[in-house]
Amino acid sequence: MVSRCLSEVAVRFRLEDVIRRIARSLRGVHVLGSGVDLSIYIEQGKVYLTDLLSKISESLDRFVLAIDEAQWLRLLKGHGKVDMALVLAYVYDNLGNVKVILTGSEVGLLHDFIGFNDVRSPLYGRIVDELTLEPFSREKSMEFLRLGFRQYGVDVDEDEVKEVVDRLDGIVGWLIYYGYMRAVRGVKPVEVYNEALALINEELRYLLSRSRYYAAVLEALARGRTRFSEIRDYVSARLGKYVQPTEVSRVFNNLVKLSIIKRSGHGTYEIVDPVVRIRFSQ
Repeated sequence: MVSRCLSEVAVRFRLEDVIRRIARSLRGVHVLGSGVDLSIYIEQGKVYLTDLLSKISESLDRFVLAIDEAQWLRLLKGHGKVDMALVLAYVYDNLGNVKVILTGSEVGLLHDFIGFNDVRSPLYGRIVDELTLEPFSREKSMEFLRLGFRQYGVDVDEDEVKEVVDRLDGIVGWLIYYGYMRAVRGVKPVEVYNEALALINEELRYLLSRSRYYAAVLEALARGRTRFSEIRDYVSARLGKYVQPTEVSRVFNNLVKLSIIKRSGHGTYEIVDPVVRIRFSQ
């Protein structure tokens, strides 16, 4: 996903006939089947995203542009491509019929990219609505799973539902993943958990390769160390050398921005994702 972001901005959505006509009028846009596939390269002779959105805004009363995992857009500017914050600022200021929805699982990085409170950001001072999806309560998590299995006609006993919630807590993404794997794919419970761990290993692979400190900090948290001093001491013992507090603090800040850990009350920290916690407690 990251490599694709570095070379292009790929957008796919279904369009009404009027938008299809607009798309055909723009060089570099290819109409495929019932949708439009846009590969918008930042090169001479290709269509610019602002051109397309401007024409759409002129033709429709309202159009919604939704970008998932939008924090990755920040990488485009750093690799000489385009500053997507400038594009979004242009849309905000000039295209009243285009509404933008940004979603992301790494909240800190998403806030850094948007920069509403950063005077250096093109989006500084813009008014936005923000929605944070909090983990479900235990009761809501169990009801969510029961309803989902019932809709798919899958008979899952109450003990399994309780075990899922015990393991995955109320993280909505993992509850959906478990339900999909069990109800649609027919995967056995133990295999679902193994698949989840494999996904986490893949997602963390690049991060863990950057520094041994990341794995040591996550291991300390997963094994019950919650205070900064406890975690620093654990990391020093784990790596067999004294680790400067500033090094551990840098790792902490990055993990918080990635939404992997969070600051809890009274100066303590915890791992957000239960699957990450399982991965590093083994």
